[in-house]
Amino acid sequence: MSVSPIPSHGQCLALMRRYRMPEHIQRHSFMVAEFVRHLVERLQHKNHPLNLGLLHSASLLHDIGKARSLQTGENHGELGAQILEEWGYLPVAPIVREHTTMDSQRVRGPLNESILVNYADKRVRHDKVVTLEERFLDLARRYGKSARQQAAILSKLSLYEEIERRIFD
Repeated sequence: MSVSPIPSHGQCLALMRRYRMPEHIQRHSFMVAEFVRHLVERLQHKNHPLNLGLLHSASLLHDIGKARSLQTGENHGELGAQILEEWGYLPVAPIVREHTTMDSQRVRGPLNESILVNYADKRVRHDKVVTLEERFLDLARRYGKSARQQAAILSKLSLYEEIERRIFD
């Protein structure tokens, strides 16, 4: 069990090693954390209360379940949240759980840590920041096993465009 409910940078790195996060997914996670830091700088000027430590840890650990899920077919967000709950990192777990899902209710809700990690993840392809359109086309190509699945992935693009407008307005 952890002492703090939010893991330090070093504890995040140790979890990445323990759960055998592949190097390319680590690079992706570091870039998501960097992009989130950029977003926070913009939003804090507009008096959005955000927990920087929570954002950093959740960004680094959002794909902690990815390696195992690629082997087992489990939902990597759910798996990652379960891992973090077992370690006692309860504030981080729901952000990891929610980083793969979006709906119109969440889009219209507060710009919180969960929304920012989710959005940043959709702006980072591998270890590069790209447009939402580029990222969603890539996600549809890589994860859409059928035309129906690809269409379902692409249908979420407009939700993220709405979040982007809210962040950058």
